[in-house]
Amino acid sequence: REYETGIAATLFSDTVMSQVELLTGNLSIVSLVSTEAVRELGLQVGSIAVAQVKATNVSLQLPVTR
Repeated sequence: REYETGIAATLFSDTVMSQVELLTGNLSIVSLVSTEAVRELGLQVGSIAVAQVKATNVSLQLPVTR
């Protein structure tokens, strides 16, 4: 698994699904996630998030803060 931290650059949502583009240095990662998950994470343009990449799957999460 790879983890890439970046900034949510674009976010398009409908009632069920959302498309999030995460800019991580020289990478642009696009993930389709449920709109419910976007709401629960509080994701918006400018949010810092972590993309977890495993084979062809990408999941988003918030970075761990201590």
